[in-house]
Amino acid sequence: MGRGEDRISNLPNEILHSILCLMTLKYAIRTSTLSKRWRHLWQINLISSTSLQLGEDFSCNQSPKQFVATLDRYLQFHGDRILDKFGILFSPFDVFFPNLENWVATVLAKGVKNLEIDLSQGVLNSPHDSYIDDRMSFQIPNSLFNFNSLTHLSLSRCNFLVPLDLANFAGLSSLSLDNVNLLTDAMLTNILQYCVSLESICLKRCEILDTVKFVGDELKLQKLVMVDCLNVFDIEISAPKLESFVYYGCISFWHDFGNVSKVNDAYICADTGGEVYAVQFFTILSDLSHVKVLTICSMGLLHLISGEHEYYEDNLLLGLHNLQELQLVLDSINEEQIYCIVSFFRLWPSPFLEKLFLQLTSNYYNESISWSAEEMIPDIIFPNLKFIKITNFGGSSLELKLVKFFLERAIVLESIFILLNQSNISNNSLSRRIIQGQLSVLPKASKDALIVICGPLDCDCTINPTHTTLYHEENRRNGTTMHLNDEIMSRENILLGQEFL
Repeated sequence: MGRGEDRISNLPNEILHSILCLMTLKYAIRTSTLSKRWRHLWQINLISSTSLQLGEDFSCNQSPKQFVATLDRYLQFHGDRILDKFGILFSPFDVFFPNLENWVATVLAKGVKNLEIDLSQGVLNSPHDSYIDDRMSFQIPNSLFNFNSLTHLSLSRCNFLVPLDLANFAGLSSLSLDNVNLLTDAMLTNILQYCVSLESICLKRCEILDTVKFVGDELKLQKLVMVDCLNVFDIEISAPKLESFVYYGCISFWHDFGNVSKVNDAYICADTGGEVYAVQFFTILSDLSHVKVLTICSMGLLHLISGEHEYYEDNLLLGLHNLQELQLVLDSINEEQIYCIVSFFRLWPSPFLEKLFLQLTSNYYNESISWSAEEMIPDIIFPNLKFIKITNFGGSSLELKLVKFFLERAIVLESIFILLNQSNISNNSLSRRIIQGQLSVLPKASKDALIVICGPLDCDCTINPTHTTLYHEENRRNGTTMHLNDEIMSRENILLGQEFL
C-alpha cells in the first residue's frame, strides 16, 4: 500500500456517514474540501442532526443574501425531522424579516426546544454600546407563543409584540434577553408569573426596565444575570432557590435582598463609565457576605474601603467567612489599588479563602500618594490560601509588590501561576527571564510554594475561576469589521456559494 493512499476515503459510505454523524455540522461541512468523494457526504450529518447552529464563523463569511439562501437550503434538506436546537447569528435588514419569521415558524413546527436568535451584529457606538446603523429591531412573531416545546429561549436585538400571551411557556427553564428595548417592568412581571419553570434569567442592555422584582416563594430561579440595564434604579430579590447572582453596570440602584440565603456565587462589578454609590456597594456585599465564590472590581474595592470610618463602627468586621474563591478584576495598577486590596482583606476577613484570581490590566499609573501597602497593618494572614493565579502580568514594581504581599502571608500556598502580559512580553524574551529572577528571590511563608510563569503562547492548563466571562471585556460583535482568518473556512464558503447560491 503506497504512502500517499487515502485509506479513510476508501471506507464504505456507511462507515464514513457514521464518522460524520459524530461531528458537529460545522466540522462535517469542512470535510467537503478534502476531495470529490467527500463533497456531499456531510449532508447526511445535516439530515440526521437535531441541532443547527449557525454562529460567528458562518455568518461573518457570507453576505446576508448568501446567509438566507444557505439557511433556506439547510432547512429544506432537513425536511420535517425533529430539531431540538436552532441558533443563528445574523445581521438582517428589514427586507429579510419575512425570512426570519419563516425560520422561526419552521423550527417551532419541528418541536425545537432551544431557540437562539442573535441579531446583534452592527456598528456600536461606544462607550454605551448603542447601535448606530439605523436598523429596526426584529419583532418576534406571535407564532412563537403558540408552541409549548420551548425550554430555552435567547433573543438579541429583538422586540416582543404586546400583549404577551405566555400561556404556553410554562415549560421554559432558561430565558436570555439582550437589547430587547421594549421589555417593560410589567412585561418582566408577566414573564415571571407565567413561566413558572424558569431557572435562569439573563437581562442585558434592556433600557426601559427601571424597577425589577424577582420575588416569590414558588420561584424556581437559580441564576440571575443583569448586564448594562442602565435605567434600573430599584432591584428587589427574594428567591429561595437562587444560587448565582451576576450584576454588571451602574451600582447606583436601591435594592432589597430578602431571601438570598442560597446564593453561592456572586459577580458584582461596576461599569467604569457609570455611577457607583459607595453605600450601595457596601450593603450589597453585606447582604451576600455568605457566598463561597465572589468576583468584584476595582471600583468595588475602592468603595468598600472608602467609607471605613462610616461603615465599620467599633471595629466591627463583617467578614466573608464562607468565601473559598475570590476574583479581583483590576482596571489599573497603582499604589491606591494595592492599598485597596490590602484594606479589603483587613476589613473583610476571608479565613477560608483557598483560590485567588487577579485579573490585571496593562494600564499603569505612577501616582505619588502619601501611603502604601507597607504602611497597612502587617498581621494579615491567609491560613487556607493554596492557589493564586495572576493574569496579564507585566512585571512592574507595583505588581511585584502585590505578589510579595501574598507570598509572605499565604502560609500553606501550593502554587502561584503568573500569566504574562501578551502585548508586552513574548516567550523566551529577556523580560521574561528578568521577571523570573525577581520572583524567585521573593520571601515565601510557604517554603514549598511553586512559582510558575507562563508566556502568552504557552498552553494555560491551570485552574480557571468560576466566573470566566468578564463583562467589561466582553467582545461586542461589529458587523462591519468581523472576519475569520481561516483558510479552510474560506475555501468552504466558496464551495458552499458555488453549490447553493
